[in-house]
Amino acid sequence: MSSVNVVEEWITAKDGQKLYTMSWQLSAPRARLLLVHGFGDHCSRYDELARGLVANGIETHGYDQRGWGETGKKDQSFGNNQGYDTALGDINEAIHRIKKDNVPLFVLGHSMGGGLVLNYFARGEHDGVAKITGAIASAPLVTLVEPVHPIKYHSLKLVSMVMPSFGIHVELKASDMSHDEERVEGYKTDPLVHNFTTIGTARGFLEAGNSLLKIGSKISVPILFSHGDADAINLYASSKKVYEMAASSDKEFKTWDGLYHELHNERQPERSQVIEYYSNWINQRIP
Repeated sequence: MSSVNVVEEWITAKDGQKLYTMSWQLSAPRARLLLVHGFGDHCSRYDELARGLVANGIETHGYDQRGWGETGKKDQSFGNNQGYDTALGDINEAIHRIKKDNVPLFVLGHSMGGGLVLNYFARGEHDGVAKITGAIASAPLVTLVEPVHPIKYHSLKLVSMVMPSFGIHVELKASDMSHDEERVEGYKTDPLVHNFTTIGTARGFLEAGNSLLKIGSKISVPILFSHGDADAINLYASSKKVYEMAASSDKEFKTWDGLYHELHNERQPERSQVIEYYSNWINQRIP
């Protein structure tokens, strides 16, 4: 197998938005995978996961979503995804960009990215859906463990209609991400990690998460749900509900006992076990 070649590139979306991308490339991949990162996150934090997938013949591609990572830094538009439909459109464009020849393509979304991926397949509005061989939803955002109080949520909804770009700060504890102290410290000190968003963006991903409990039955792609039962950010039980609703004939729910939110950044040996599990699941579904 050829060694991994990491390529960083700025690409231009159809609407002119510049997006930062990373690709962990192989000369002859058995499969390709699109990574969709989570809230306050960016694709370079998935380097160990990507390299583990590449070691198993799976070329991996990621991009920093609008409002996050290098993309948000370039625009100084921290936490503004420009609308949930726009975020789904970026996934669709990425699929068309990455899908080549007859090499099967998979999608892995984590947390907010997991919610995006689930909605992408549940809504079925984009032509890229037909190009996907399978999907992995890692600790997907369906419902928050600590939901927004109804009074606060309705206030958020009203304000978002008038000032959707108004910035807010979302409290996320670094210690809830992983048991690994080094990874937690890395999260704290990473200059590209931030907890800023806009009212419009926050409303969008909260409503989209809740909608999965109504439209989850429309998911039909082969899919793996992967969730730690000690996740203090996204509710494990809601993830399980969407799994149970999914119409996919090939579906699996993997519970990671005692693990926190970022499974791919957990302590060892569990971190390597997660990467191996994903690699095996993908390789077993390559035609």
